[in-house]
Amino acid sequence: MKPARRLLQIVAIWATLALPLIWLDSTGLVTLWWAIGGVVLVISLLDGWQLRRQPAPVAQRILPSALSVQQPHPVRIRVSSESLAKGTLLADRHPGDDAHTGLPCRIDPAREELTELVYPYRPSRRGPTRFGDLEFWVPSRLGLWHARKTIPAQCTVPVYPDFSRLHASSLDASHSYLFSGSRLQPRRGEGMEFHQLREYHAGDSLRQIDWKATARRRTLISREYQDEQNQQILLMLDGGRRLAMPVGELTGFDHALNAALLLSWSALKQKDKAGAMLFSGDQPRWLPPVQGQQGINHLLNGLYDLHPSEHASDFSLAARQLLKHSRRRALVVLITRLQQEDRDDLMSAVSLLRKHHLVLVADMLLPEQVQLARTPVDDFDGALQVCADAQEQQDRQQLHTRLRHAGALVTATTPQNMPAQLNHLYLMLKRSGRL
Repeated sequence: MKPARRLLQIVAIWATLALPLIWLDSTGLVTLWWAIGGVVLVISLLDGWQLRRQPAPVAQRILPSALSVQQPHPVRIRVSSESLAKGTLLADRHPGDDAHTGLPCRIDPAREELTELVYPYRPSRRGPTRFGDLEFWVPSRLGLWHARKTIPAQCTVPVYPDFSRLHASSLDASHSYLFSGSRLQPRRGEGMEFHQLREYHAGDSLRQIDWKATARRRTLISREYQDEQNQQILLMLDGGRRLAMPVGELTGFDHALNAALLLSWSALKQKDKAGAMLFSGDQPRWLPPVQGQQGINHLLNGLYDLHPSEHASDFSLAARQLLKHSRRRALVVLITRLQQEDRDDLMSAVSLLRKHHLVLVADMLLPEQVQLARTPVDDFDGALQVCADAQEQQDRQQLHTRLRHAGALVTATTPQNMPAQLNHLYLMLKRSGRL
């Protein structure tokens, strides 16, 4: 409970009136001055006592069941208008990672039964985020005091990666533009699953004709095939310190996680299984492959609270751990940022994984380095920077070549383009029969 500005002003005026009394030296005026002070004291105490007995406003906070990182979400606070005093100050104890919520703010009771305040909250970090109690600073009836009224409203809400793009049409497996510029290898026949029988269409090969069904119906009947299903996609996420670097508003690990989730979503839509493993992190985690479009919820709940650690990346140990969990043939997608010192460790990991799986290494390129290669050189320092970057890129290309010779598939792209690139490669491998 604290004095309001009005009470402080009254006290200041009362104290100022004491100055003329020093010069007038009038006993009657001094008595009157003290009497006024006593009246102010009694009234203020009664006003404060009434405020202390006043119940807290009836209010509740309404939150979404889950939040997305770096995306604004509306937080609604509903207060009973009858219990809300005019000029009440609201200060919600929300997480402190968003300084643009507009709180604290003053609210007045609405004419309706409920007074609603909506403010935006934009989480900056994945994982569980905690909201505290609702805090109201209620003015007294005469406006001489403010009292803090706290309403219990503690809750924890999960902050997931920005999964709004999971439904983006740009990554829909049905879009044929993903295959533009690429030559699809024809199937050999053993890599296709039978789907159904149908009438013969012009252009069907002779091997597609089902002669027994044709003889029974006395018309040409063809077999229709579909891409093989129930295959496995295993995502290996590097949880070491190399992906902790900031890339825009997110970290490299956040971008890697988004790419992994989008690839998993595409695989689940294709009726394949998707699983994930985090290695070199503070909390190593293994999520067994799941199937069905509801499986994305399983992956989101299992990965949303992970963050990069300060450990160095250990690829060979991660490969051994993965083989302990799964030896059934799968597409293993290793998402990391390659460095030259990874050569021996990474080659050992690829050799282990290649015995059982098809391996795809996704190398994350920094946008600044990609832009640097296109920047004109204007001075000596710029030339040194470009030369140093060119040497690093040359070493990176040599490592890519060695990985390809070891039997791994390699792709290198920026964090923003990685989701579409991995999805494109997955669909290409599936269509070509290599899975």
